[in-house]
Amino acid sequence: MGEHLDLVLSRFSNMLKRITANNAEFDDLCVKHAEITAEIRKLDDADANHADRDERLRRRRAAMEDQMFAIMQSNTRI
Repeated sequence: MGEHLDLVLSRFSNMLKRITANNAEFDDLCVKHAEITAEIRKLDDADANHADRDERLRRRRAAMEDQMFAIMQSNTRI
């Protein structure tokens, strides 16, 4: 990756560490996000309910991401 991306990743990494250490709700969202992502990856294409379950899980994950982004935005230092 380029230097510019390394700087951005470093800043976000530091922010995420700070938020996780001070905000139990954000930490919980991160754990749940990882669990849902793991569920999505385990879905079996041969399962008749695959598409419906995949859609529900992806919507839940997107809603969590919206919450996580809102928390991140409120904790961004200028």
